[in-house]
Amino acid sequence: MYLSIKGAVVILFLFIGSAVWAQEANTNSIEIGVLAAGDEALYYGAYGKYTIPLSQNKNHFTLGFSMVAYFDFKGESEPDAYLKNDVDMRLIPTANFGYSLNFNRIQVNVEVPVGLSFARTKGTLVNERRGFERDFSNNEIFFNYGLYFSPKYKISSTNSLGLYGFLPLVSDKAQSGYQIGIGWTKIFGHK
Repeated sequence: MYLSIKGAVVILFLFIGSAVWAQEANTNSIEIGVLAAGDEALYYGAYGKYTIPLSQNKNHFTLGFSMVAYFDFKGESEPDAYLKNDVDMRLIPTANFGYSLNFNRIQVNVEVPVGLSFARTKGTLVNERRGFERDFSNNEIFFNYGLYFSPKYKISSTNSLGLYGFLPLVSDKAQSGYQIGIGWTKIFGHK
């Protein structure tokens, strides 16, 4: 038991040390952007990501934390009923484990985001055949993971413009599918 605790503490110090050491050559960054998502319905949203490089090599491993939020304002329908005045919202917080390839002004990031998908639907359920309307609300939480791909063009030493692409590897009724967007990255830290 003592040996496993000691090993965990050593790994934690190595992780923290590599993150601090990485700031000398590769620095932390914040990325924000807008996106569209979905394969059944079109969702609109935004995302933000904080990334920490884990080595000072030119091509390096990264650890990131992101939040994606997107919305659908179109009513959903079933054969006997439909939703009106509804809002579908997805919040997806993730931890992103990745690898960054750097070529002069081009940076390509490949990541595996792992997190949760919070889905909320609220509106009015209408069934004209049976003649009723009632308030409807549904909340669901699912495990979420997939593949993230992001090529970026470095405008300056601290700013980049890039694309955002996410392919979910899990299929559930709260995940609306693929995400694609455009984002701006601000690099900061110790030089």
